[in-house]
Amino acid sequence: MKQEQMDAAMRRIGRTHELLCRIPGVGEPMSRGLSWLLAVFPMLGGMRKSGSIEQTREMLRASGEQMGFPFQISEVEGDRFVLELPYCPYGFTRPDQQRPCDTAMDMDRIMLRRCGAELTIAETIPSGAKRCQMVVRQS
Repeated sequence: MKQEQMDAAMRRIGRTHELLCRIPGVGEPMSRGLSWLLAVFPMLGGMRKSGSIEQTREMLRASGEQMGFPFQISEVEGDRFVLELPYCPYGFTRPDQQRPCDTAMDMDRIMLRRCGAELTIAETIPSGAKRCQMVVRQS
């Protein structure tokens, strides 16, 4: 898939999360369900249980390269590292997009759980940060 197509697909996923989150009562659970589907079914052959934080980091680096995401990995310490993106792949930039941002990030949380890691969102662009920052810790 070309980079322009990947970027457009990610923004469509973001808009879908935003629309679902607007539905009172059921929208947020539906949005989280969408993340689960996107994380589990297409990735059955992709993200696998890793034996170490180094393997998890390399799987993320390879995935980022494949999808054209400029992941920056830093603060590698023991069983954790910090993962940063200079922009939101889903297109979220405004404070009112914080909830759809969180539901969309469920996809990443689920994929990393498959690797035996936990993803914690430290900073987001919708909350006012200049970049998205996540902490990955091997379980």
